Amino acid sequence: MAEVEGVAAARLRASQRCCDLFISRGTTDLTIAEIADVIGVSQRTFYRYFPTKAESVSPVFDWNTARFQEVVTNAVPGEPLPDILFAAFRAGLGGAQSARTRALFTLVFADAEMWSVFLRKVHDGERSFARIIAPRLALDADSVAARTAAAAVASATRIALEVMVTAGADPEVVYANTLDAFASGAIRQR
Repeated sequence: MAEVEGVAAARLRASQRCCDLFISRGTTDLTIAEIADVIGVSQRTFYRYFPTKAESVSPVFDWNTARFQEVVTNAVPGEPLPDILFAAFRAGLGGAQSARTRALFTLVFADAEMWSVFLRKVHDGERSFARIIAPRLALDADSVAARTAAAAVASATRIALEVMVTAGADPEVVYANTLDAFASGAIRQR
């Protein structure tokens, strides 16, 4: 188990260095040889960690999802859910991380393969988040309502990042407004 944790930690560090490299160069259009050299791993190690260049951002996305879920899990019982969700978004993507988030997602959005990785990670996060949010909503984790709430949170995150990139908006404001829009019940059966 410790070896797996060691590999996972090394993979995350390599992913963070890849993201920093993409940000510093202002592009994802780099060769694996360039990336491996700059982040300090062999090409073989790079491919052991990441089957493709696009996958090099995956562990950072996983870290953000884990951080988000950790904040929600550890929130004080009775705290309003919108406040918890906003704090969770801010912990991984906003606040002190906002400049890095903006720089990285501008590049990810422009790279179709990396955007695809991000969308897959949003979906994965949505599926795992249903189990985290269900107890706060007094729902069964496998219920449609819990899955819907998790989908709303995941979609609010995705929309906030898209609007940040495409319109230059503050992702925290867009996230909060999008959560409010989902909570308002704008789509209802009549």
